Amino acid sequence: MRSLLLALAGVSACSSFAITANAADIHKKIIAELDPIAPSSAAYDEQFEAGVDTSSKWGAKVDFNIAGILSTGPEFWTGNFVVRGDGNAETLRREDMFPGERHKLDGTRLRWNFTRWGEQSSMRDWYVTAAYSYLRINSRANRFDEQIAGGEGDAIAANFFTGTPDDETDLVTDIRHGVALAFGNRWLIWNQNLSLTVGASITGTFKRTVGVESRDPNARTDYDRIIEDLADTRMTVRPIPEGNIGLGYAW
Repeated sequence: MRSLLLALAGVSACSSFAITANAADIHKKIIAELDPIAPSSAAYDEQFEAGVDTSSKWGAKVDFNIAGILSTGPEFWTGNFVVRGDGNAETLRREDMFPGERHKLDGTRLRWNFTRWGEQSSMRDWYVTAAYSYLRINSRANRFDEQIAGGEGDAIAANFFTGTPDDETDLVTDIRHGVALAFGNRWLIWNQNLSLTVGASITGTFKRTVGVESRDPNARTDYDRIIEDLADTRMTVRPIPEGNIGLGYAW
């Protein structure tokens, strides 16, 4: 009888441990997160980054659990910038001379992620991600063009300040395909319903197509300089590491 009681006690203890362990690793099917830093970094750009008049940024991602093995899902980021011209630059843009004109940039990046997690069923703990990345940047700027102004090279026409400003709008479309790698850690808090993810990623471009609609030979050079000078490195062509933070909800 005593042996039977001990056996029952052992089974009960094992069952209790199994229930506790299982509760600590609740299966999650979907986790959706927003980037809480992006809007505040846009406000920082407007206040402290030279040449940036207005800026807006948003980011989000969704992870779908696949049979407790890995997760997959989309990641979205968008950024819009209105940039002042630099009056001291060697290559003058139309907005350098007239305050009503600006250089406008908007970028949209889409990634499709495949992620391996430390705790696979709940999509938490450490993670490693591989992703396909698609980035499209639209650039619009009114440039001072020597063919329109009537000067030689980049020379400014004599009646530039007194006459009606003539210009044309440059359109630059930059499309990039690449691969991204990321790593970091995710915590599930508040009854494992809220998620906090902190990590880093880097993107490499394997195909880039740039379309330019402008008569100004300096349009492409000017665009390349602008994207390299922006404080947000997501638009740069160089593979620069970036920090990633996500705050969201788990189902």
